[in-house]
Amino acid sequence: MADPRRTVFLIGCALLLGGGCGGEKRLSSDSPEALNAYREGLVAWERFYYPEAKRAFERATVLDSSFAMAWCRLAMVNAAARNLPAARSAMQQALRHSAGISRRERLFISMWHKRLSYDNAGAAAAVDSLLKLYPDEKEGYLFRGNLAEELDKDYDTAVRYYQKAVDADTSYAQAVMSLGYAYSNLGDQQRAVEQMQRYIQLAPADADPRASYADLLVRAGRYDDALEQYRKSLELKPDYWYSIREIGRVYAILGRLRAAEEQYHRSLELLPESPQLEASHLVADGMLNVKRGKLEVAAEQFRKALAIDSVNGDAAYGLLSALTKTGQFGAAAQVADRIKEELQRRNLTHSPSMLGYHLMRARLLTAQGSLEEAKAACDSALQYSVPLTRAAVYRQMAEIFLARGDFEDALDACEEALTLNQNAPDVLLTLTRIYHRKGDAQMTVEIGSRLLALWSEADPDFVDRNEVLRILGKKPAV
Repeated sequence: MADPRRTVFLIGCALLLGGGCGGEKRLSSDSPEALNAYREGLVAWERFYYPEAKRAFERATVLDSSFAMAWCRLAMVNAAARNLPAARSAMQQALRHSAGISRRERLFISMWHKRLSYDNAGAAAAVDSLLKLYPDEKEGYLFRGNLAEELDKDYDTAVRYYQKAVDADTSYAQAVMSLGYAYSNLGDQQRAVEQMQRYIQLAPADADPRASYADLLVRAGRYDDALEQYRKSLELKPDYWYSIREIGRVYAILGRLRAAEEQYHRSLELLPESPQLEASHLVADGMLNVKRGKLEVAAEQFRKALAIDSVNGDAAYGLLSALTKTGQFGAAAQVADRIKEELQRRNLTHSPSMLGYHLMRARLLTAQGSLEEAKAACDSALQYSVPLTRAAVYRQMAEIFLARGDFEDALDACEEALTLNQNAPDVLLTLTRIYHRKGDAQMTVEIGSRLLALWSEADPDFVDRNEVLRILGKKPAV
């Protein structure tokens, strides 16, 4: 499932209380109580404590119904809960009450309104105007860096903007976190870890820094160490939704599907209520049922999720995967077409989001036996990738070469896929398949045994573990 903390909709936000031009009013509300609630919401928002943030911003709008910035922040929290109708409704209130507010506030609201409306160029123009007039606006640099990262795959530019945000305020934890993820995406694990450790130092009492550090450990295949950090995060805030969800993600990687299911649903129950959360529950179940081999059940769950939330990308990609695995290629191709149409509607056809589209097409084409077209789709996916995300593409290329019987090319592709994470189970599974098909019994046992060690606590119905058991001539425990 997508991480709302790492999307342009949901980037962390700072207090808009810095200096302005002349005697410009900093926040346009005359209610001390509303201002206090607003500031309380910002503190929670910067920590990614979304339920607390939503309650505080709602209270601010009740205390001052014309408080434009509070409505804007409420829109952002609603977007975090995938409730885009509520987000847009709140943003309309922000725009409605923008006539008498400061220029700084108007530009801030404008950049988020345009981003929520998928007007990416307009969002960039608004934030550029904000930074030109208010070069001390650290949140603007963070927003601009996120646009470069999420829309243009320009991580070098993103790093420069994140660094400008840090230069504007050396204690700005959100910018330090963003630097850590950006360096990780670029494959610079050492600098990424340095930034996340600094993030922990800046906010030692908050849950998210530990969770963000854990994310880097997951990316490096250090799953036990990652679980330890997520649990330390929960010692600081036992109901921190993100750490709970990510523990579930690690459990799913390790084949502990029932434990993952419990974590996923618990995490979702901690987020602000919205109709779209019901779809997220269905998506979580569908993803786990794919791992159980219950593909028809999963496909139906993804369809139900899309009936509730028609723009849920996780549900669309999950349905595409389930249909591909069951050989329903025509239906899968139709889903792929709808995904592309949605990316076009959101003006994302030149963004890193296209990697997922081309990669899923490659998997569909591979399953159909259209190997040359599948390889071309992988080549397209590579154009939208960064060092961190190339592993999935090279793994699919290895599967294509395996289908051709080109074992050496397949092994080379696996080597590329394992560059940043030597313990990536999906890649090791492909490697096991290659050695088995090649007839190399020694390497088949060696790699297969590594996987079985990773999956030592996996559920009996975890299909990937059972495939390895069969390859090694052992009886699955189903």
